[in-house]
Amino acid sequence: RRFRAHPLLSPPASEMAQVNPLTRELLVKLVYYGPGLGGKTTSLQHVHGASPAEARGQLVSLATPVDRTLYFDFLPLRARQVRGHHVRLQLFTVPGQVYFNATRKLVLTGADGLVFVADSQPERLDANLESLENLAANLAEQGRSLDAVPLVLQLNKRDLPGVLSEDELRQALNPRGRPQFGTVATTGEGVIDALDRLVDDVLDDLEARGVLGEPEKPRHTPAPDFGPVGAGLEDALEEQLEVARAASRPIVSEELAPAPSFEASEPPPAAGRAHGGESAPSWTPLFPRRAAKVRAIEAAIGAGRWAEAIQ
Repeated sequence: RRFRAHPLLSPPASEMAQVNPLTRELLVKLVYYGPGLGGKTTSLQHVHGASPAEARGQLVSLATPVDRTLYFDFLPLRARQVRGHHVRLQLFTVPGQVYFNATRKLVLTGADGLVFVADSQPERLDANLESLENLAANLAEQGRSLDAVPLVLQLNKRDLPGVLSEDELRQALNPRGRPQFGTVATTGEGVIDALDRLVDDVLDDLEARGVLGEPEKPRHTPAPDFGPVGAGLEDALEEQLEVARAASRPIVSEELAPAPSFEASEPPPAAGRAHGGESAPSWTPLFPRRAAKVRAIEAAIGAGRWAEAIQ
C-alpha cells in the first residue's frame, strides 16, 4: 500500500498557537499519532516523567473500554523564547483504534505539530500505513495538509528482534524525508530527542507564519559627533573672545588708549613670567589649534601692548 499525498493547503488562522499576553506565554499543541499499541502512551508517559515537577501539569487520562487518550501540559526549560514569549507545550495522544476516529479528529484540531509513532515490527507495517493515511485524511477534512504541518517520526520498538530497518521504514512511511528517530519508548531512548526536534520545527513554523506579528525593526539613532575631545570647549572660548573683541573695538584703539605706565620700582611683568621668577600659567593648552596666536597675545599683554592683544 502506498501513502496518498493530499494537496498542499495553508492552515486557517484559527489553527494557530494561542498567545497569552498576560503571562507572555505561547501555547503550543503537539499530538502523538499512530496505530494502537505502537508506543504513543508510553512515549508521553516518559516525557511527563522526565519533566521537572514544578514545570509540568497533571497527566490526565481519558479512558475508553479498549484504549485511552492522555493529555498534559508543561513548560520546557530548554525551549527557546519566541520574541520574548515563553513556550508552554500541550501534549496529547489519540486513540489508536480506528473506531475512535471521531475522538482522533477532535484531538487533532488546532495541532501545531505532530509526532507519528510507528511500530517497527514488520507485521505492523500495514497498521502504520493505515494510521498515516487516516492522519492525512483527518487533516484534509479540517482544510489542512500533512505537508504543511511540522511532523517527526518515531520508529519505535527498536529493541525488539526482527524489526524492519530504519531505511525500510523511511521508504514505506517517510518518502518526503521528515525528521525520524529510532526510539525505545519503554526506556525513553530517543523520545526526548524527537520531541526537541519537533519543538524547534514548530517554533520556526510559527515565526514564519507571523503568529506574533511582524518583528519590530530596530530604531537607529545616529550617535552625535562631538569631534575631538576639548574641541567644543576651545571653540566656545574662541567665540567668547571674538565677542569681547567686537565689544572693545569702538572704544579702544591703538591711538586713543595709551599703554599703562608702571613705576620704576614695579616694572611690567615679562610675557610668560610671574612674580618671583616663576612661569605664569599659559592659555595655550586650552587652544591647542591656535597655540601660536595665543602665545603672541600673551606676549603682547606682557609687553603692555593692550590694543595689539585685543585686536
